[in-house]
Amino acid sequence: MNKTKIEYADYSWNPLSGCTKGCSYCYARRLARGRLRKIYLANPNVAPDCDPSDPFSPRIWRERLSDPLYTPRPSKIFTVDMGDLWDPHIPPDWIKSVLTMAELASWHIFQFLTKRPHLARQYDFPSNSWVGITITNDSQEARIDLAHSYWLRARVKFLSIEPLLGPIHDLPTWIDWVIIGAMTGPKAVKPKKEWVQDLIRQAERNGTPVFLKDNLHWTEFRREWPRGIEQ
Repeated sequence: MNKTKIEYADYSWNPLSGCTKGCSYCYARRLARGRLRKIYLANPNVAPDCDPSDPFSPRIWRERLSDPLYTPRPSKIFTVDMGDLWDPHIPPDWIKSVLTMAELASWHIFQFLTKRPHLARQYDFPSNSWVGITITNDSQEARIDLAHSYWLRARVKFLSIEPLLGPIHDLPTWIDWVIIGAMTGPKAVKPKKEWVQDLIRQAERNGTPVFLKDNLHWTEFRREWPRGIEQ
């Protein structure tokens, strides 16, 4: 595992990497095809039916699976921040191996994030899991994803709205936590102020804690956490 600059986590843990969705703003894909390219291509454990010549094809890193066991201090661990654990090409046994390790390392909090809640909802998560979905705007795809995420079986269900690329209406009342962030990297597009303000108003109306990321450059410092969680 690695110490991370992600504001809401202590470590990042990547026993799997890669994704086939192809989001244009994806920082993980940019890193995999850039300075991490040789490292990723040296790993031959590529998911079935994926291109081994693409460094961002889903891969398993079996030597990393037990890493959380060697960190005795309770920590928040962002799991697979360099991919999507529920990419449709990833075999179920790979996913189960990660969830099993999260259950064994019960003193940690494991933070999972996906753009495929329709696949993640098929799994039971350990009680020390926070499971989120990423949406960026109010598209039809985002609304479908929100509908699926209602059925996620996890202690904490959250939204990661990063990058915020458009207005989002009707924030769900059953979400336990909302993270809002901006696009980063080359050609980053800054979200409109009114989009952020409207999301904050909706979350306050619903009683949902809000975590604003530094990359928003927002005037208000706001880092709230899921209710009932000790920090």
